[in-house]
Amino acid sequence: MFSTIIYLSIMWLCGWCMLMNIRVLTLSTPRRSQSVSVIIPARNEEANLRNLLPSLLNQSVKLHEIIVVNDDSEDRTEEVARESGVTVVKPDFLPSGWLGKPWACWNGANHSSGDLLLFLDADLTLEKDAIERLCSEWESRGGIISVQPYHQMNSASERLSSLFNMIVMAAMQSFTLFRKKPAGAFGPCLLIDRETYTKIGGHEGIKHQVLEHMEMGRVALSQQVKVTCFAGYDAVYFRMYPEGLKSLFYGWCKSFALGSSKTPLMPLILSVAWITGGISLTLQLPFLVFQEFSEVVVWCIFYILYMIQIKLLMRRVGTFTFLTALWHPVHFLFFSMVYVWSFVLSAIKKEVKWKGREISVSEKGDV
Repeated sequence: MFSTIIYLSIMWLCGWCMLMNIRVLTLSTPRRSQSVSVIIPARNEEANLRNLLPSLLNQSVKLHEIIVVNDDSEDRTEEVARESGVTVVKPDFLPSGWLGKPWACWNGANHSSGDLLLFLDADLTLEKDAIERLCSEWESRGGIISVQPYHQMNSASERLSSLFNMIVMAAMQSFTLFRKKPAGAFGPCLLIDRETYTKIGGHEGIKHQVLEHMEMGRVALSQQVKVTCFAGYDAVYFRMYPEGLKSLFYGWCKSFALGSSKTPLMPLILSVAWITGGISLTLQLPFLVFQEFSEVVVWCIFYILYMIQIKLLMRRVGTFTFLTALWHPVHFLFFSMVYVWSFVLSAIKKEVKWKGREISVSEKGDV
């Protein structure tokens, strides 16, 4: 029993270590005026644009331009964008060797004229001062400012993304106990000045990458460009996979095994250890009826400790109710299923399907 206590204690402590120092956007003054070009790659994002564009048009700073790049959409994405009065760019047919999102971002950047380029996924919404805060952080730090949005989860199926969001943030290495140099950059929200964007090759240099902004951050770091990562708490939000469980499952399968292959050793060890502890608790539950009372007490204590830990860590990651935290074994089982299938897709089938496109990938994340 003593060995069980030691094992579970170590696994549980790894959870604190992997997300000990979550950094959020702040606003400092004075701030120089910067011309900001917002670039939104959009493929079948009619519904999401109805939320994002009003939040952009209501910012506390005047934006230089808002560009929606219509990535071969089959819905009213382009019409919704034009109705909001923003610029719409429709790229030529997707060239060989390019993936859709890098191609859309590249075309948006080429049509823009601002000093700062802000790449946003279409499923985001922003607080009124979010871009002002982003610019303030860029002025203080330079290089790339990258944000993982706060995840708004409104249904039980959406809350199954909770562990994935925690692991994504931990894998970036910026929020661990030791807060080391990041492993790359987050994909949904990225701010970069035009000079630096050109210097590192922009999206053309990562045109074949499924995790394009993760790789952009890695390229920038290799060229001694500073990359700073933040949590979007109280500033930048997204709602992932409101369509339901199927969309959520395949959405995470699209990239999760690829992302883990690029995770630095320390956060990888911490994440794997913590997940292993949670799965151990989950698998042990059916057998508690056959164990001695003292062993049942130990397992129940760590069940409660994991529940409290998940609830506390999720405060700056996303909405996650106490009731959902109580059922964390369901989340660990679902996480395991998605991870195994995403590994099969990337390492064996070497292709995934997303938004109507077949994307061929290797273990390195290339086309």
